[in-house]
Amino acid sequence: MKTPAWLAEFHRRWHAARGKRVAASRRAFSVDWVILLDAAGITSAEDQATAAREAEACGQLVLKRHRYRTYLIERVTLPLASEPWLIEGFGGTAGVDLQASALDVVAGFSHLGHSRFPLEWAAVCESLREAFSQGRSLRPFHWSHPEMLRRLLDVVKKLSEREWPTGTLIRAASVEIGLDSKELERHQRTFESGLARLFGTEVSLKSLGLAAGDSHVELHGPVCLHFPDGIAHDFDGLTNVLISAADLARCSSISTTAERLLSIENRKTTFRQYAAANQDRRTLIASTSFPTHAFHDLMKKLPFSLPHYHFGDTDPAGWQILLKLRKSTPRPVEAFRMKFRSREARSPLTPYDQQLLSKLLATPLLADVRAELESIAEYQDRGDFEQETLGPPAPGGWPFGR
Repeated sequence: MKTPAWLAEFHRRWHAARGKRVAASRRAFSVDWVILLDAAGITSAEDQATAAREAEACGQLVLKRHRYRTYLIERVTLPLASEPWLIEGFGGTAGVDLQASALDVVAGFSHLGHSRFPLEWAAVCESLREAFSQGRSLRPFHWSHPEMLRRLLDVVKKLSEREWPTGTLIRAASVEIGLDSKELERHQRTFESGLARLFGTEVSLKSLGLAAGDSHVELHGPVCLHFPDGIAHDFDGLTNVLISAADLARCSSISTTAERLLSIENRKTTFRQYAAANQDRRTLIASTSFPTHAFHDLMKKLPFSLPHYHFGDTDPAGWQILLKLRKSTPRPVEAFRMKFRSREARSPLTPYDQQLLSKLLATPLLADVRAELESIAEYQDRGDFEQETLGPPAPGGWPFGR
């Protein structure tokens, strides 16, 4: 039997007001009958009379009528004892049952543990248990959707338990962890939010080593691509250039009249500021954070004699990018303007930062910047780490007023 439009609207209003509560309600839920009919689009006298007969016949609702004109309904009320009837009628589940299911999901994942980050995993499971027990959600984890919660915890666990090779295609990774090929891309922000909840800091899929299939490199400065058939594509004179991974893979070599390569982590602000200040165009400026396949090809095909400098943030994640760049090329990569800077408002290290910092301190590839890493460890603080806070560079060109 088709659900009456007025009852569907009544359920919608009840669900918006109480559907996600776990605590028992103290008062019955009621709605003005005229407002309810209007919201349900029931306007004709005949349809309104039919709706009144349906409300009288259902036996679960209390109808408050006009004191004198008793044929008029003023309010319709759902007694507390009838709430299970309304929930069941619309195929729903009571909030307390959803809460119990969500707590069971969290308990199961807590019991499984985590092969790489057991302490962080135990902590996030405990925080979810505590929040859900109080009827609260911790975005992106919601107790009111237990199956979505199970899926999200499963994906976050699988993503963080693997050491993904840098440049792993995001669609290949999606299939490898049991999703369809586009699932990670489709819900990327949600999964990254889950990773951030686990590690206590922003963690992107890119920082895990995953890359989109359509990666490219954004450049400012003189650059020319040479192809095996003898054709050359010279981009000198253009302000900013986007070169696709496919074109970088096809070319046999890359030449430049620039005297150095400067890679910059922040694309939206710092890269653009330095591009504007690169007036003599004697520096080839590239935007990159964790190096993609496209950036690998750029470094591999530029002349080996071209010095490479990198300007990034100075939190543990920023130094990890420098480490990844150094691992990606036999060419030395020198840190540019990357010095630990303290500030009054502290930015304490997260457990993820702590674990990452210990690895950075242990690698010989970062021996020349060990003092900066030790400062982070000493103060247990990321400091004033964002490169944007250093302000724009001096115009003219290298060394940009350093």
